[in-house]
Amino acid sequence: MSNSEYDPPANTSSNSHLGFRLAVGLVGLLLLVMVVMLGRVSMQQSATAEALETRDNIRSEAQSGPARG
Repeated sequence: MSNSEYDPPANTSSNSHLGFRLAVGLVGLLLLVMVVMLGRVSMQQSATAEALETRDNIRSEAQSGPARG
C-alpha cells in the first residue's frame, strides 16, 4: 500500500515549499475576496428588488385610492 501523506524528496529546497504555500494562500485569499464581492452584489440586488417592490405597491395603492375632487 502507498502512504497517503506527501513525503518530499530529500533534495527539495525549502524555497519551493514556501512558494507552494504562498501560492495556496494567495488562491485562498482570492476566493475569500470573491465570496465577499458576491455577497455585496447579492445584498445590493436584494435591496434594489425590495425598493422596486415598495415603489410598485405605493403606485398601486395610489391608483386604487379614492379620487379627490
